[in-house]
Amino acid sequence: MSTILQPVITSAGLAAVFRAQQKGFKAKITKIGIGSGVHQVDENTTNLKDEKYRLDIDHAEYFEDQKQLHLTVRDDSKVADDGFFVNEVGFYTEEEVNGQVRHVLFAVYSANEPIAYKSNDIDLLLAFDLTLTGVPGDAITIIDKGVDFNILIAPELAKMARSQIMNMYRHLKQKFALIDKGIL
Repeated sequence: MSTILQPVITSAGLAAVFRAQQKGFKAKITKIGIGSGVHQVDENTTNLKDEKYRLDIDHAEYFEDQKQLHLTVRDDSKVADDGFFVNEVGFYTEEEVNGQVRHVLFAVYSANEPIAYKSNDIDLLLAFDLTLTGVPGDAITIIDKGVDFNILIAPELAKMARSQIMNMYRHLKQKFALIDKGIL
């Protein structure tokens, strides 16, 4: 399931975009933070209220003149407790300052309604449609791992196809047995 988010772009995020453009580059969104905090966000927000994990972006796509981004992350790590509701999401740019890599909160989203639940039982797979309003679309680039999630579900699709074929085989076998006995 994909959730359309319209996060608040932070002042620090705008400054990171400006600094990147001044150097002739695009701002690089490289991480997505997830947390359980619920809070009112504004342009002065600098971090998530209760950040649990900061994840690499697995897959990214651009839509509509680079004003809408589709981002996918997967978290297979174990949580300390039973789990937590994901109520806040942060999108982080990466910049180098004096030879040190620094992550700046570019945009943040928080809501009372959870986006997902993270538990130890299953991997958390989140897909976001991030709408950029307030920055030029060509000022942002996404650094992802290039994971094609269709490959990840291929074994499950193969198992499902095999089950359906075996079910059809049993059905036809039964039909032919009934025909041989003259019942059909």
